[in-house]
Amino acid sequence: MVKSIKNNESNLFNLLLYDLYGLTEDEWSAIKKYKETKPLTDLSDISNHQDINIKSYCDNNITVHKNFSYKNFEKMLRKNKKIKIIYVVVVSFHRQTSKIYTILKKINPYTVFFNWGETPEGGISYKKKSFIEKISMIKNNQLPFKGSLLNLFGLLYCKYLKVFDKIKIHDIYFNAGNYANVPPKAKKIININLCDYDQFISNKNIDKSSENSTVFIDSNLVSNSDIKLNGLKQINKERYLSSLNRFFDMFEKKYNTNIIISAHPTSEYNTDQFNGRKIYRLKTAELISNAKYVLSHHSTAVSYAVLNYKPIIFLTINDWEGEYEDYAIKEFSKSLKSSFINIDNIKSNDDIEINCVVKNIYDQYKYNFVVSKESEGLQSSKIILNEFNAFYAR
Repeated sequence: MVKSIKNNESNLFNLLLYDLYGLTEDEWSAIKKYKETKPLTDLSDISNHQDINIKSYCDNNITVHKNFSYKNFEKMLRKNKKIKIIYVVVVSFHRQTSKIYTILKKINPYTVFFNWGETPEGGISYKKKSFIEKISMIKNNQLPFKGSLLNLFGLLYCKYLKVFDKIKIHDIYFNAGNYANVPPKAKKIININLCDYDQFISNKNIDKSSENSTVFIDSNLVSNSDIKLNGLKQINKERYLSSLNRFFDMFEKKYNTNIIISAHPTSEYNTDQFNGRKIYRLKTAELISNAKYVLSHHSTAVSYAVLNYKPIIFLTINDWEGEYEDYAIKEFSKSLKSSFINIDNIKSNDDIEINCVVKNIYDQYKYNFVVSKESEGLQSSKIILNEFNAFYAR
């Protein structure tokens, strides 16, 4: 199966990227594996994402098309129009990417979209809110986009583009979970699982006899370009790391555990910044599988903790009070009935409470955001490759 995919011409996939920080570590791993094929089209220049170096995260023999304008992006699509290409679009639709979607609509290449990575603050909570409530969230800076007026404009403009059929509807939507957001006019929907699930399956047989570590899921909040781009509140790096390490010291002492750092793929930490604690990259599934507890702000990677039924403690800081980050962390905590702690306010003699795992609540989260019941137990990669082979066989 895989061989037939690899033997196709080099334009089998063209991965349209605009936001490297939005990729999960498993998606990073997948990109690195696609050595023979796959040009990556970095759209960061035309979506105002700055200082993103795709090449530093990919093998040298992957071709990266960069320095795009809207004009030459459209030109590339027209040039390849007669070639049988699957464009794997890793660009969700919103105000900042709307021009990309209108160009895709105009040229109409064959595109697929992975509808995974929904989270509680954007899934259950946000979708249940009325239009007025969403406007209120914009006013209170509780959406991860820049500026209240731009938020309001973006919400209305995107609504206009959708209603009047101005944007590309992908040829296939690969959906993970009940809360995958699919447009009403979707041509084809295939149920899969979040990419994290395949990693979970691969790590199910790991020896868990020595579970005494605690994993901190890092989100690279000290140097993530999305924070500045989207107008989210910048935090003080030194103060943040100081509070984090102070809490880690307290937690390790109270629960007789050692905390290890599962660093975001784009981070550039040294061990001194975490007081000598071990730092790992691209190993979150394995680390959490063999952990006793999990610490996080908000991240799709908590799915590993959910799948393994690990207790999660969600952490916030004073700088985020009333901001989107705080709102998102609270929504994660509420959806899993997990502990929520402000690490700036906790004192050395305070109790650090860890809520017990409620299995049916974790299962509810799993089916809402991680696993489709139709594909549970299956590897999504095989489902996807079958669909891609069917396309090339036509």
